[in-house]
Amino acid sequence: MNTVRRACATPEGRATLRQGLADHLDNPWPLYVHLMPAGGIPVGEDTPHHALRQAEHPFLLVAALYAVHDAPNPRAGDKPLTVKQPAPAKPWENLGWSLARAARVGMRRETATGLLSHLCELDYEAFMAELPSTISLLRSSNIPVRWPVLLRDSIRYQRWAPDVRIDWARSYTTPAGSKETSK
Repeated sequence: MNTVRRACATPEGRATLRQGLADHLDNPWPLYVHLMPAGGIPVGEDTPHHALRQAEHPFLLVAALYAVHDAPNPRAGDKPLTVKQPAPAKPWENLGWSLARAARVGMRRETATGLLSHLCELDYEAFMAELPSTISLLRSSNIPVRWPVLLRDSIRYQRWAPDVRIDWARSYTTPAGSKETSK
């Protein structure tokens, strides 16, 4: 996520990433113009050329979501590169963890459970389409999203969706304040 923080350090970079989300990543080349000089898009070197776009999609989506919801605004006088970097996320601070927090601070438990169930029933394409509205719902209620964990899970969801779903369910049902021992 350091690459995304650097790309969002300029008003143009942040605006471009935000616009990428508004465009549903249909025209991603402007995002590359800002992300590549900031550190590139972390995709394995052994990724076949024909599969690059699909491999890069989760990173582009999470980068755009971060730019919309949590990136400091350089136009407002924020100095993005001097803003303290968030503490490293714990592996279990995933969407299940965020939804559990939402249920504890105002969202009805049935709503949070239903949203988690809905996300877990989706295939990869539908999950990626649903992710922006889910993140918007969480962030509008000031529920934290751990961007590196979201990126990790979005990438893993392509191949190991059942494992990601189990991780979310574990995090959702782990009582607040208890330590995660499965990771």
